[in-house]
Amino acid sequence: MRAPLAVVATAFALLIGCCLVVTPTINAANSAHILAQSQQRLVDDLAHATADSLGEVAVELSTAAKLYSINPDRTPADAVTAFAGSCPQARGVVLMAQGTSKPLARLGEPVPVESFPDRGIDRITVRVVHDQTGPAVVLTAAPVPGTDWIVVVSTGIQVPVSPTIRESAHAILLTTPDGRVVQSHGRPDPSTRELITSGSAAAADGAGVAVGDEGSGPVVNNARTTPLTVYAPVKTGTPASPVGLNVLLVAVAPVATDSQIPVPIDWTITLAAVVAAAMALIGFGFIRPIRRLRTSALTGVPSGRHRLREAERIAAALEGRPRDARRLRVPAWAVVLVAAMLPLGWAATVGIAAGQTTPTVPDVVVQGQRALADTAAQALRQQLSASLTTLQTFTTRVGKDMSSLRPALADLVAQNPRYRSVYVTDAAGAIQVSAGRTALRTEEPPPGGSGLHQQNTAGRVPVLFASNPLPDGTHTLVGELDVAKLSSVLRRTAGSARLVDSGMRTLAAADGYRAFDVVDEEPLRQNVTDALAGSARPGTVEIGGQWYVVASASLAGTSKTDPLRWTVLLRQPVTELPLPDNSVRNFWLFAAMAGGAFALALFGWYHWCFVGPLRRLAAAADLLAGGDLRTVIYPERLNEIGTVAQCLDACRRRRAASVD
Repeated sequence: MRAPLAVVATAFALLIGCCLVVTPTINAANSAHILAQSQQRLVDDLAHATADSLGEVAVELSTAAKLYSINPDRTPADAVTAFAGSCPQARGVVLMAQGTSKPLARLGEPVPVESFPDRGIDRITVRVVHDQTGPAVVLTAAPVPGTDWIVVVSTGIQVPVSPTIRESAHAILLTTPDGRVVQSHGRPDPSTRELITSGSAAAADGAGVAVGDEGSGPVVNNARTTPLTVYAPVKTGTPASPVGLNVLLVAVAPVATDSQIPVPIDWTITLAAVVAAAMALIGFGFIRPIRRLRTSALTGVPSGRHRLREAERIAAALEGRPRDARRLRVPAWAVVLVAAMLPLGWAATVGIAAGQTTPTVPDVVVQGQRALADTAAQALRQQLSASLTTLQTFTTRVGKDMSSLRPALADLVAQNPRYRSVYVTDAAGAIQVSAGRTALRTEEPPPGGSGLHQQNTAGRVPVLFASNPLPDGTHTLVGELDVAKLSSVLRRTAGSARLVDSGMRTLAAADGYRAFDVVDEEPLRQNVTDALAGSARPGTVEIGGQWYVVASASLAGTSKTDPLRWTVLLRQPVTELPLPDNSVRNFWLFAAMAGGAFALALFGWYHWCFVGPLRRLAAAADLLAGGDLRTVIYPERLNEIGTVAQCLDACRRRRAASVD
């Protein structure tokens, strides 16, 4: 009977030791690590957005090359002009023959075509060129169908840094693996120089953080700081592969931060006290009376009166005396239940207290969420603008023969996954030729001019599309956008991100949602309204008893997306942020669950293995005391209660023999 007590007591001792050792370690966590972890998702998103901008040029050039076969140009000079118009980001364009580096025609800035090998280019090829004398540029090459030419486009590299990040004290860098800075937004502190080099090298193995020596940063507000850097590699293609560039966030953080969670020693001392009380209650209130009863049964010496009800009933049957009904006795299950309720009550109290504690969110973390919303909005803005630009490029290359457009439309959909379908409509909106999946758009006259549109505000799926009139003036090219692709951009952010229209209706979301779900919570609606008005105010708000960090960013900023009045709404539970308070809170929630599990194990073990058999043995003892000498009393287990059962049955046999 003492084995379960020893096992559970040891488990509680280990839990108490963890409370004494782990929580002070969490409380003393370096705030630089906390800040770095809170910015990791932002840097990952910036690296993805940078890769998207590189891939966008490849898509534009590939589409332009496919369209060349529909309406080829007569001279290399005309072809270069057409390709330059198809790639708005192009700084320079060169057309040259396969296997040579001699240009047939060029336009714009010089293009370092010597970076490509002499062998022929048979697919879209991307190279990042950077040297010590100038900025890094991206070269994208594609074969021109039906010719022995290749077209090479040079573009700059842009990390989509939002104004929020530019206004902060952080610096966002684009670096090479050896640590050379090829683009900088902000000025990093000199104390971070070694971290920039080490972070750039470490990015080859994936995203991560690097923190310098504590207190080695500059003095800010009369306090020492710690330098840190958060890094992520820029990868393109499928499967993704590094292009030789990394995005780094460089900052300094205060040396220490204090937790708002109650001092852990209080809860630890309380746990030790309730565990000691529970063990004492089991030991002296349950185990000791049963072992005393066992000794009396084996020796035949009367053990006197018992406070445990079942022990008194069994002792009376063994000794052949009437039960003492003058004193109130405690049932065995009550002793075990009270002993288990002590740590279980502690677990419930600590769990409720920790669960109701709201961590303090530093302003830098709030601004980091705003930067995430801005970055997501920038990525969506780029995708939407590119979807319209691609259609505009397409219409400049097509003729009037509708039947000849089908292969080109199929190529357009294949090259641009952002479209779920592309088709040409007449003036009444009827589809003449299409490619991709079945169109969702209701047949109606297409909008005039070129632009991005939202057709419906209710239904199963949002119908979002780009349109551009064809040169014949009677037909319109329509590209329906794939909402899943828009949602994939939102999934790169942290928390619950949504794309909502001006009516607060959900168009896309990072997690499960129903189309056109309305944002009902007033704090969220106000945040979206402020973003649309150009005065976004991120902050913490309480919704349904839970605190969130809320940030919004409008997609306005280009002539293509301004009329949409769409907004990215980001809502992140405070309890999911990488904060020291959350680390302490999560540990105490774990400790509460562990303590509750140990308490239930204590109750279940003793009730199943000892209390149940003891109560059944007491019932058999009552039958024996009542004169039943024929019912055999079997021991259920080989323990103290089993020994008492054997003695009780031996007593039955002796009495039966004396009667005979």
